[in-house]
Amino acid sequence: GSVYFRTGLMSSDISTGGSINSFLNSATSLFLKQNYLKLYESRYFTTGLRGEVANGLRIDISAGYEDRKLLENSTGFSFFRKSEDYAINVPENIWLGEESDPLHSLRDQVHYEFVTNITYLPRQRYRINNGIRVPAGSDWPVFSLIWKHGINHYTEPAGQYRHFDMIRFEASKKHEPGAFSEFRWRVRTGGFLTNKYVPFYDFFHFNTQSLPLLLNDYQDAFYLPAYYSLSTPSLFGEVHLKYTTPYLLLKYLPGISNTLVRENLSISWLGSVNHSHYTEIGYSLTELFLLGEAGFYAGFDNLKFRSIGVRFILKIN
Repeated sequence: GSVYFRTGLMSSDISTGGSINSFLNSATSLFLKQNYLKLYESRYFTTGLRGEVANGLRIDISAGYEDRKLLENSTGFSFFRKSEDYAINVPENIWLGEESDPLHSLRDQVHYEFVTNITYLPRQRYRINNGIRVPAGSDWPVFSLIWKHGINHYTEPAGQYRHFDMIRFEASKKHEPGAFSEFRWRVRTGGFLTNKYVPFYDFFHFNTQSLPLLLNDYQDAFYLPAYYSLSTPSLFGEVHLKYTTPYLLLKYLPGISNTLVRENLSISWLGSVNHSHYTEIGYSLTELFLLGEAGFYAGFDNLKFRSIGVRFILKIN
């Protein structure tokens, strides 16, 4: 096992599930005056112990401190739309509306947490290289169980400590049924024992990528909902399925059949208490010019059509 610690001062994304690329956010801010990324100031210290206690079974136990301060926009500069104001540094979400419970709001606070993360890969194979055991995969999925006890101390009202407990379970697997083909799936579920005192920082956050042009190779993302819009403190379930193959539909057409382009079908689903069930279906082409992806996606709320969109992804990192 090993002992580790991290400390620092930084501006952190309010969402821990993934959001807009920081370079892309800078570009949309300067040219369109659209600041999608929402940040807060984080002064943090984390220490923990992690190791493999048995073949395929890893445990990570950590404790953390974080001083959270809400940030305000410090400039109004942009190349265009100079007369317009930037949006405030607060995400758009139903839990942050004017009539929402103020206990979920974003405000300055000190956060403490104790986290246990157990990851298990059954029947993990390995090989010995110079006396060192090297993992060599398994036919089983990877299972993960996380428990977190959080404590938030608010400056106003003074002296208030709010506790919560979060549990999240996840399973995932990537299969390779044939040459250049793969099938990936991931299932997540989680909830709080009580969500009354959970601030938006500690919500369950999901990877939403709502811009037509993206710069990262995202996995398990929702491509149509707005950034931060799916975040919730409620019990949730999440499913992602993606099948990749060299030949499915368009690859049978002349002019593209002899290229390295692969085709993808994806289905993503998110359901949570007090919110409609969201389903997203997509078809995309990858390896376009070796580093690009283009796809069409359709979204449904409770199986009723919601929206459709196109995504172009440049995989440059």
